[in-house]
Amino acid sequence: MTDLLIGTLTRMGGAGICYVRIQNNRMTQLWTDGSLTDPNWQTFGPNGRIFSVSNSGSAPTNGCVHELQISSEGMKVLSTQPTGGNEPCHLALSDDGRFLLVPNYGNGSLAVFPLTENGIGERIQLIQHHGSGPHPTRQTGPHLHQITRIPHMPGCFCAVDLGLDALFVYQQDENGLLHERCRVTVPAGQGPRHVAYGPGKTAFLVTELGNRVYPVVLEKDGGHVVGDGISTLEKPDTPNTAAALWFSEDGTALYASNRGEGSIVRFSPSPLKKEQVILLPGKEPRDFCLLEQETLIAACQDQGLYLVCGGETVDFLPCPGAVRILRL
Repeated sequence: MTDLLIGTLTRMGGAGICYVRIQNNRMTQLWTDGSLTDPNWQTFGPNGRIFSVSNSGSAPTNGCVHELQISSEGMKVLSTQPTGGNEPCHLALSDDGRFLLVPNYGNGSLAVFPLTENGIGERIQLIQHHGSGPHPTRQTGPHLHQITRIPHMPGCFCAVDLGLDALFVYQQDENGLLHERCRVTVPAGQGPRHVAYGPGKTAFLVTELGNRVYPVVLEKDGGHVVGDGISTLEKPDTPNTAAALWFSEDGTALYASNRGEGSIVRFSPSPLKKEQVILLPGKEPRDFCLLEQETLIAACQDQGLYLVCGGETVDFLPCPGAVRILRL
């Protein structure tokens, strides 16, 4: 039995937060909670705490971050803070679990919050990115899409800016404040989206606008994208925006999702090579979760959840606007 927390886009008809159970290759929705607007990312904090972002605040900086209490019976919002921007889309915890980092996609800013026993504390820092990229509509300004701890660089984070075609390496001081160490340039117009980390010091990047996966070297005082990368698509001219990038638990396989082609693609990371394409009935898989025994669940924002075993779809659960899967 596997329990999952699903974040959905309410603007696409989603129910908000959904609790789903998988048992005997069948999915059942136990409950939904619509108290948050567009809760598109959830993550774990220290001691099993759970956090979510949403667009539940007041315009124009409507972004919020929340601490949630979750059980198989329902959900309670324990604390809420404004993120100082709009369309927050990701979350990361500091190495020691004392601080929470939130990127705002809409206006390209990065917020830092202290965590207390009583919930999320007031924001202590807001970093605003500036600039643009060559794409006439998607890169008119900064768009921070992800923030992650860099495993081989203690105290350091990688902020992925789709609008600026750049990865920003930040170092956090003992007070929780972030300081920029360097920027890694991504090929122009690629629109970087997510970074994933493998064994050792390996890292990979998927680009949303260019639909490519690249090896990336990340260091405190520099870094670079390696080579020309590999297309995530079977047919390169397919209208598509690549989305999530995850490693298998053992680090031997790298997976990416394609919104448009409707697929999950498996790569061998060393050397980088495409190994398998899993086609889904839904055309817009965003996030996905790798389970045991060649099983995965994909959140197709256009339709719902698809359970895939051995490359074949075995179950479907209607869940409009599904964009995030957190395994509980």
